[in-house]
Amino acid sequence: MLVLKNCKMIPELVEGYQGDTADILIEDGRIKKISACGEPVLEEACVYDMEGKYTLPGFIDMHVHLTLSGGDTLIDNMKTPVQQALDAVKFAKDTLMAGFTTIRDVGSCDNVAIDLRNAIDEGKLVGPNIIASGKIITPTETGNDFFEGLYTEADGEEEIWKAVRQEMKKGADFIKIMGTGAVMNPGGAPGQPIYTLEELKAVVNAAKFKDTYVATHCHGTQAIKHSVIAGVRTIEHASILDDEAIEMLKGNENTFIVPTLNVVHGLVDSVPESSTFMKAKAKMVMEAIKVGIQKAYDEGLLLGFGTDQGATPLLHGGNGDEFVLRKEFWDMETIDIIKQATVNSAIILGREQDYGTIKEGKVADLVGIGGDPLADISRLRHNVDVVVKDGEIVKGK
Repeated sequence: MLVLKNCKMIPELVEGYQGDTADILIEDGRIKKISACGEPVLEEACVYDMEGKYTLPGFIDMHVHLTLSGGDTLIDNMKTPVQQALDAVKFAKDTLMAGFTTIRDVGSCDNVAIDLRNAIDEGKLVGPNIIASGKIITPTETGNDFFEGLYTEADGEEEIWKAVRQEMKKGADFIKIMGTGAVMNPGGAPGQPIYTLEELKAVVNAAKFKDTYVATHCHGTQAIKHSVIAGVRTIEHASILDDEAIEMLKGNENTFIVPTLNVVHGLVDSVPESSTFMKAKAKMVMEAIKVGIQKAYDEGLLLGFGTDQGATPLLHGGNGDEFVLRKEFWDMETIDIIKQATVNSAIILGREQDYGTIKEGKVADLVGIGGDPLADISRLRHNVDVVVKDGEIVKGK
């Protein structure tokens, strides 16, 4: 039993409690009670004084790659599965220490993210909740070999059903596919669809048959519209949005977009010598997302929070940069950005019963921030002083 005393609360992130400050009682990994500061504490409870730190729900990053290091992709490709797994253990812990208590791995080699998820769930390692897709399903395309071991190639409905079943057999939580060319893939055109509508429907149907959903790597407008029609759950990046696509997404409770500004900004700013081909494509995408995502936000779309951490040149643990970039690039309201990384992402993942807000009965995944993040959003990047995962203090003791 743990009591977090003297917590500063943000009303938009709390359910069932009205005060600006609170003590939070945690038992068996869940929030048992939220009460006014100073109420008597049971003798057997361990007390931790938050000293007025802002206490928020643990952050959610819906788009990371644990088998990529943020460095040179060609070097990552040369690592053995054991090296990748050992690196992923560190990367996951770095991410947790940054306040991200839940992450969704949208593509890893050699079952690394799935096996790491299992080890963390079994209490063998300390790390965030991991929602893992396994390998990414893609059609046969030029440049696939650049990401050695990350893709499963499948063309046509029959091969797609087989590929989905293979990933589910290995323990995937959901299915990730490539819907357009990629910025980081040599020869890939970010706006170009690479799966047909019929093939997208096949992926979605195969996933539904296994009681799960599809996330689509998708930059271009036509592929975004096809993904909505097909019933894809999350459209990753969603870089080139036109008005029609935004209208299709408004009020849509089945399909959501997960922007990833951090990676585009990083690729424009700095890439290894072996990856200079990425820069020009990243600049084009940067221009498109300035308009499209801004319109999506202005129209009230429920946006998820993703970073693409692990992709060149994003180091794991730097996920909080996305908070600042969304503020500076799109001038979104600070509370809206925080909700994207908590409330919104939990809803999109279908896990709002356990995560996303501070509420009695929910899982005790919490972060303590030094200073007011509503006044200075960069505090979510530099001032994560306390991290609580499943009711245990993993940072800040």
